[in-house]
Amino acid sequence: MRVYLRLLFAFIALALLLVSGAGVFYVWETLIHPEREIEEEIVRIRKQKKQKIDHGAKTYNDAVTLFSTGALGGGVEKLHELMKFYDDSEFYPEAKRVVGEINVDRLLSKSLTPGKHEYIVKKGDSLLRIAQQKQSTVGYIIHVNARMGASLQRGDQLIVSPLNFTILISLGSKTLTLQSEGGNFFKEYPLKRYRFPASCPSQFDTQIQSLIVGSGDTMLPVGSSSYVAAVKELRCLRRGVPLRPVVADSEANKYISGFFLGREDLEELVLLIRPGTKVHVRK
Repeated sequence: MRVYLRLLFAFIALALLLVSGAGVFYVWETLIHPEREIEEEIVRIRKQKKQKIDHGAKTYNDAVTLFSTGALGGGVEKLHELMKFYDDSEFYPEAKRVVGEINVDRLLSKSLTPGKHEYIVKKGDSLLRIAQQKQSTVGYIIHVNARMGASLQRGDQLIVSPLNFTILISLGSKTLTLQSEGGNFFKEYPLKRYRFPASCPSQFDTQIQSLIVGSGDTMLPVGSSSYVAAVKELRCLRRGVPLRPVVADSEANKYISGFFLGREDLEELVLLIRPGTKVHVRK
């Protein structure tokens, strides 16, 4: 009899154990495990790198479409919109590059775009006098009118345009930006390097004083082959910080101060920058 009782108790204990196990399994499967899976999924999602939405991409693609159909003005407007509202877009640098190239192409073309007008050469005129009177540069007038030299004849028709730019140099981004009147973006140029003379502050305002061609000791006729081949620099009122082309000799670069640009970029700036142009240097 005792044996049967023991077997009965053992059976009951086993049944209770099975019921308890089934209950634990039920609670695990229906409550604990799903909740843990949700928590693990949340942790996994949080660890994933958030995908950044480029809101300027559509605007850039719209500009490209307009350019492809010949709607240059509409394409430029779209790029300006991108530059104004989406400066964090990956297409922002390309938009600035394209707008800058178009701005320069328009300004250096012979077509009468806004701001340009025809000037009829009068007796006693010289290119320097016309450039000063029209707030332009001799180099610009020669380039736009495709002249071979500085000689003029009474009655000659010249395309002229005022060149009222401001230069903003950003040391942090190592860029030189031309701004038109009103502070509007015109074109950006990369700075290859810069070096200040001793005791020069890292932020200052100055202005362009003069254009130096070659050594500056001899006068080279504007438009001549010697003038074109000569090294040029734009000197500022503040000493020791001219706009220079990059020097080929790396050793010389260590000791010469100024703002260094690619030679082609500097040659372009020489056409567009006149004495008196304001220069703002910022960190």
